[in-house]
Amino acid sequence: MASIQEIINAAQSIKSTSEQLATMTGSAAQSLQQQGSTIANIVCGSRTGMEAVQAISVASRSLMNAATSMQSLGRSCDSCIANLSK
Repeated sequence: MASIQEIINAAQSIKSTSEQLATMTGSAAQSLQQQGSTIANIVCGSRTGMEAVQAISVASRSLMNAATSMQSLGRSCDSCIANLSK
């Protein structure tokens, strides 16, 4: 059976990873959103081009949701660590 310290160490590792993933996915979402805006200006008037821009927008929002979830996971790890440290 794992000791409390081992569980705390695992939670700290998960928190660290979730923070890194939140940063990376947030940056990717912003980059994708900027690229979508650029493409939208280029394909203005093209139905299929605008459909592609819409798909990019959906992907960007999904990445932002993932980043938010990773941040939430990090906060949950903080709570877990605090409870285990009592």
